[in-house]
Amino acid sequence: MYGLVLIATLAVMGGAIAYIGDKLGTKVGKKKLSMFGLRPKHTSIIVTIITGILISATTLGIMTAVSRDVRTALFGMKELKAELLSLTKEVASKTAELEASRTALDTKNAEYAAISAKVKQTAEQLSQLTAELTEVTAERDRTVAALNALQADYALAQRDLASYQENIKSLQATKMELDNRIAGLNSQIGELNTAKNTLQSDVDRLNELTTNLKQGLQNVREGTVVFRTGEVLSTTIVHGGQSLDDTAKELTGVIYNTNQYILDKLNVSDKKLDVLWITRSDFDQAAKVIADNNQQVIVRISAVSNTVYGEPVIGRIELFPNYLIYQQGDAIYSETVDIAGDSSAEETVLAFLQNVNTASVNKGILPDPLQGTVGHMTGVQLFDIVNKVKRQSGKVEITAVAAKDIFTAGPLQIEVRVRNLYN
Repeated sequence: MYGLVLIATLAVMGGAIAYIGDKLGTKVGKKKLSMFGLRPKHTSIIVTIITGILISATTLGIMTAVSRDVRTALFGMKELKAELLSLTKEVASKTAELEASRTALDTKNAEYAAISAKVKQTAEQLSQLTAELTEVTAERDRTVAALNALQADYALAQRDLASYQENIKSLQATKMELDNRIAGLNSQIGELNTAKNTLQSDVDRLNELTTNLKQGLQNVREGTVVFRTGEVLSTTIVHGGQSLDDTAKELTGVIYNTNQYILDKLNVSDKKLDVLWITRSDFDQAAKVIADNNQQVIVRISAVSNTVYGEPVIGRIELFPNYLIYQQGDAIYSETVDIAGDSSAEETVLAFLQNVNTASVNKGILPDPLQGTVGHMTGVQLFDIVNKVKRQSGKVEITAVAAKDIFTAGPLQIEVRVRNLYN
């Protein structure tokens, strides 16, 4: 629109210039003026030309002073061409970057498709494991029922054994009495010898039955082990520095809760049974140590020996001071690894978690006596960490950070951070 206005203005000015120049030339010609000794006709022509030049120059000068676009059109054309060339190159560069971004997007889409396929495969594996778990649970229930029946038989055998042992003692006492009577009553030797032989036969039969019962009990003892030597039955935090009576009451509550846990695990319906045995000296010593301590104390009750289903659990009390080992956000363990591909990611993560466990144990967290672990991680958490590592390549830094404040009693709860060192 501005160009049309400029053209119209130049056209009007051109007409005005022609008109004014013509009038001046005519006026000069009519007055018969002469310049530089020229004829009036030639003088009028020169005046007309000079007037047109002056008016054109003045017009262009005013437009140049007033309009930036006119100045640009007259003097900045070269700069405009250079700027246009620069913009053309920049457009070409942006176009190349756009193509690279599209290529990267296609790569990411392919990676997403591969991850989706992996997730689908994992879901299928999870479904299969769930079915296997259901089958194993049913087998466990059948085993528990069989163990309950075996326990009932074991209890019955114990009662029968006690009864038979009492009978044996009674018969042995009778035998001894008869032997004494035989020594003092020669007239009744024959009859008493017969009675003695009969009683001896009964004693032999009862001894044989007792031997069979002991063998049966031995077979029961060699059955399923429900608690292994050193297995932790319970872990509780108790505040020290209380009176000895209050400490004893709190420790009694810990033992009671542990006894209830054992009854629940063995599926015993009678919750009043005392299946956990702890020596009085062990209890008194533990209560005194806790009462004399002014800080939190970890009370851990563990099995002294292997316990077969149906036997009482013999336990011991272990005490440990409960210190703050890691604050939330503290780095527990960090290492740099070289990720070669998906095949090495799982092995790398498992080795890293083992190193985290070792570092935590060395720092002071109590491990499980049987497995040596200080915490646990679900399959979903492990799968998420492996995926983080798989998405990296080259040198990668893996760091385990405390998810919350962690004390000596544990358990260890961590957050795993993965960082590519090239980024």
